Amino acid sequence: MTIESILQEVFIFAGTFNFKLVFLLFLICSVGELALFSVPYLLETIWLLFGYNLGIGTFTPFQIVLLWLAALAGRQVGAIVLYYLGRFGSIPLRKLYQRYFESSLTSRFSGSNATKLKFLNRIDHLSPFSVASGRLVGLRIPLTLILGAKKQFRALFTGIVLSSLVWDGVYILLGLAGGQTALKPVQMMVYSFIGLTLLYAMIFLIRQLKTAFL
Repeated sequence: MTIESILQEVFIFAGTFNFKLVFLLFLICSVGELALFSVPYLLETIWLLFGYNLGIGTFTPFQIVLLWLAALAGRQVGAIVLYYLGRFGSIPLRKLYQRYFESSLTSRFSGSNATKLKFLNRIDHLSPFSVASGRLVGLRIPLTLILGAKKQFRALFTGIVLSSLVWDGVYILLGLAGGQTALKPVQMMVYSFIGLTLLYAMIFLIRQLKTAFL
């Protein structure tokens, strides 16, 4: 199979509203919330395609809402697992989680990420808006664990809703804009891949410059 045919198959699957699509989205978001694995570009591309299909009339606004609710439910389920890991910190499962993921978390908060540590230190004063902001800047896992230890489930729940609205909404709107143009589906996916790569490269460059000069 050629790359174009593979992309076409992906587009067809992402443009067919059915239980498989809803369940897959739920599964990706729930597992991703636990940070068990991360596939670059995956969710970004999915939301861009959903927006594109909305723009060309393949999806209705109601179907987009249902897909977003499935993703939100997946995130909430994954977050609840982490929440209770943080709440009952002595259980063996949390120790197992720390064993496999603590090193990656530590590397995230070293050096240039001192400001993120300061953010976490003010956890007692976090509102749902602060939780949403923290999730959007890469503090999803530590925030969830600490909120579990502090028994602040309402702030976590609402923060997930708000951050999902912002993050998912941005990509849906970008995809919707693409659907209003004359771009073909494969062109849309290729341009999206290029755009996302440039975005990630810019973020990486900014972080490296921040590390070098701060």
